[in-house]
Formats: sequence, structure tokens, C-alpha cells
Amino acid sequence: MVLVTGGTGFIGSHLVEKLLSEGRPVRVLVPPKFFEPIEVENLKIIEERGAEIVRGDLRDKNSLLPAVENVNAIFHLGAISRPMAISPQVYWDINSTGTKNLLEASRGADIKKFVHISTVSVLGDSHGGRALKEDDYQSGLGSYGISKLAAEHLALEFRQKYHLPVVIVRPCLIYGPRCLPRLIMFKYVKKGLFPIFNGGKARMEFCYVKNLIQGILLAEKNEDVLGEVFNLTDGQSYRIGEILTTMAEELNAHPPFLRPPVWAGKLAGLGMEVASKVLGVYPPFSRTAADWMSRTESVYDCTKAKEILGYEPSYSLREGVRETIEWYKEKGLL
Repeated sequence: MVLVTGGTGFIGSHLVEKLLSEGRPVRVLVPPKFFEPIEVENLKIIEERGAEIVRGDLRDKNSLLPAVENVNAIFHLGAISRPMAISPQVYWDINSTGTKNLLEASRGADIKKFVHISTVSVLGDSHGGRALKEDDYQSGLGSYGISKLAAEHLALEFRQKYHLPVVIVRPCLIYGPRCLPRLIMFKYVKKGLFPIFNGGKARMEFCYVKNLIQGILLAEKNEDVLGEVFNLTDGQSYRIGEILTTMAEELNAHPPFLRPPVWAGKLAGLGMEVASKVLGVYPPFSRTAADWMSRTESVYDCTKAKEILGYEPSYSLREGVRETIEWYKEKGLL
């Protein structure tokens, strides 16, 4: 039996489906409260396909004991997985303390592998086009990155102290079917309103979810990677202009043509930040977004995963974008 926390989320639901397709029995820990509305639909999908559902709260260690009973592998994706309009304490309670509670509960089970899903956000932003490796930590982390970095430290501490079979995987920016946060990007490209700063030359990571799932499973199946940490990307970085042009072509839309100066983007970002603060929501666009879209290159090195895990992403950018658009259209979202 395999336990997946966060199995109703975007990435987790894809992982559960893949595990079930391989004939593996899967148990999914379902939290008392969903942070994303689509999780209700994802829960129905994975339940219909045969996943066992157990209720539990990462913040309550005792509630996790039934979930870890008789499981031989754990995929820990349960977390607040992106910056949101919530307090730093909520990030800490779920991402850090929640991970500690699950690690504690796992000590009493016969676990062969504990795959902890982290994020490249623990490294911070790269500078000058240098792709960050697994130990290239930068300063300036936000509440999200800090809570996830603390969770990594806990996982490695349990590996060292209690010999828990931990391996850590760090996804970059992920997109694909069921990813609603990325929908706004596709919508604005379709309308021809997505801005391009500095000619779209800045580079970023943009990894298709099915490529990520491939990497996660390789980390679980490899017996010689205990205590290791792996960045996972699409195997390459992309120029922002390349991503937007590919989206436009697959949407049969005009290539992006709005090319405002960076100062205008930052001014618009400031306006959205102020409005979002008043409304109590996370801003869809910000000064930081304008900055990395114009000159900061958020790129990460996944050479280690390629060399040790044999990670070779199967889906191209165009294939991933096409499948994502098909899902958005099927749901009437695009």
C-alpha cells in the first residue's frame, strides 16, 4: 500500500492516477479543509478510480496514524504549495509542523521509501543566468520558501537520526491539466494581452506535470538515493517569449504583441498589489513578476536527477501546452 498526502491537489492527483494505472494500491490522505476548489472534483476522480480515502490533518499527528498503517511507501505532497494570501503561521503549521507530524507517525511504520516533495523555491531566485544546483542557496526567501526549507531540514534530520528512508524532490514551476493557477496565463495569451518585457529574453522553468511525475517515481524506485535531494525541471529552461509563442500557436491566437516598458509593468504590479491587499487575495500580477519577466532568470539545474535517476522528460513544451489547453477547453475554462 502506498500513501499519498496532497493526493487531491494538482500534482498529487496526477501521481495517484499514475500509481493506480501501475496496479499499485493507493491510500490518499484527505484534509479537513481544501485550499483549492478543484480538489473536490479531484477527490471524486481518484476515488472513482480506486483510491482508498482516509481523513486526517497534518497538524494533528494522532489523526495520521491510521493513514500510515500498513503502507510501505509515502509520497508527501500535502502542503500549501504556492504563495497565497495567508499568514506565515499557516504556512508554517501545515508545511513545516505538518511534515514533522507525518515523519513522526512514519517512524512506527515499515516504510521502504519516504518521498518528500519540496520546491526549488527553497533555493531562492537565480541571478545572471546561473542555474542553481541543489545546494546553491540564495537569500530573500518568502514565507512559503522558508516553511518548505524547514520541512526539508526536518526530513533530512529524520533520515540521519532515525534512518527513515527519505529522498527529497524539488519541482519547479509546474503546469498541466487541473492547474488552475496557470489558467490566467493561457487566457491572457489567447486574448493577446499577456505582456512581454525585454523581448521575452528572460529564462524560466516551466515543467509539464507528467514529466514531474516521471521524476518522482524514479526517485521512489531508486534504492541508492536515500538522503539525496533532486531538482526536477523539464530538463531545460525556456525563454519566456518561447513559452508565450508556443501557447499562442496552440491556441490559434496572434503571437503576443504587447511590449510595455518594465517601469509600466512594475507600476501595474504595484496597483494590483494594493488592490489585492484591500480585497484579501494574492495578487495575480506584481512588481516581482514584472522583474523576473524582464531580467531575472529563474533557472535551476536538474543534471543530478538526469545522471543519478536517469530522468529524461518524455513530453516536449508543445505537447504539454497542447494537453493543458485541451483540458481547459474540455472544462469550458478557455
